Amino acid sequence: MTAAGLLLAAAAGALYLFWPRPAPPLVVIQPTPRATASPIPSIAVHVVGAVASPGVYRLPAGARADEAIAVAGGLTDEADPASLNLAARLVDGQQLLVKARSPAPVERAAAPGEARPAGRLNINLASAADLDALPGLGPALAQRIVERRLRAGLYQSVEQLRDEKILPSATYDRIKDLVSVN
Repeated sequence: MTAAGLLLAAAAGALYLFWPRPAPPLVVIQPTPRATASPIPSIAVHVVGAVASPGVYRLPAGARADEAIAVAGGLTDEADPASLNLAARLVDGQQLLVKARSPAPVERAAAPGEARPAGRLNINLASAADLDALPGLGPALAQRIVERRLRAGLYQSVEQLRDEKILPSATYDRIKDLVSVN
């Protein structure tokens, strides 16, 4: 390369190095919010049936049925622990029903025309056939009483037959003095 070419290359390099360049873009750093401890998510569970203290309880998300029963004071003597899965995970708003053990069978109700025994017929123990023998009840309504008892647990009062619309009002009025819940 010639001296003129070297001189020209040196001048171009110097021009490149000293030519003004635009300033780099301004970077704005946003302050990040300070991390705070977030509350542990919780769920509300309604524990009912054969537990010491039925009610609504708040538990950590992911809690299991046995934890809810423990918070509700544990199972009562009448409880049937096999009636539910104690290891089941609970969800918010769930109702956990602890059923009582199946009651012992009762003596059959008096047949139509027979004299009724002095006591009242316990709707928590009576079979559909026992209930069918009550005046004006019939097999369909008797079965409805038994199915509700199996699905939702023991009746707490005779009035539930009317209030939960299990029986028509006229039929309820006819049998209310012939039945009990204990």
